Amino acid sequence: MGYAVAVLRSLPVLVPPGMTVPDVALELGLSACMQMSGVEMDGAIDQMWDIRTAVLETATMDIAIEPVPLVSGPGCPALVNLAIYLGNLLDRAAHGLGCDREAVVARALDHPVLHRARPRVPSVRLLRSS
Repeated sequence: MGYAVAVLRSLPVLVPPGMTVPDVALELGLSACMQMSGVEMDGAIDQMWDIRTAVLETATMDIAIEPVPLVSGPGCPALVNLAIYLGNLLDRAAHGLGCDREAVVARALDHPVLHRARPRVPSVRLLRSS
């Protein structure tokens, strides 16, 4: 399973409605998804943007008026802040569609952007050990 799919499925639990401050569960959940999918930080952030696209398009939200999250700096803070934004995006999408967050997730999981082939880049850890 790809990182984006794993995170999208986990968002309703990792980012409770109205969450604005990260907690340990969110950080551990994102880390677990990265480990299970074998993705590095930059790839994880790229795939979080894919989740945004999938949710916006499947919820038929106007991309022109949807705020673009400011994700600055490298590493974990950027990833965690983007996850909180995505959790809150699920709330807005669910409200607009008149359904719950899980229904939005189910719709977005079918979006092609989440299932496109990604080049596999060797882990830095693997390169150092060879």
